[in-house]
Amino acid sequence: MVSLLDVQKQAASLTFEEKEGLLAFLIHELPHHPLGPDDDEVIRREEEMNTGAVDLLSHEEFLKQVGRS
Repeated sequence: MVSLLDVQKQAASLTFEEKEGLLAFLIHELPHHPLGPDDDEVIRREEEMNTGAVDLLSHEEFLKQVGRS
């Protein structure tokens, strides 16, 4: 059986696109993987942004608020 350390070493040598594919595969292998928003939620949130019902943040403001500026 391959060890986790071996898998990590092999993953480190993958291209960016291969890492994205591996990540997607692993997330979908989780028993309760996050599904993300459905179409109705995306439409609702887009309407909230377009009507000004919510305050928008720039990417820079978001990073600052999560402590990654």
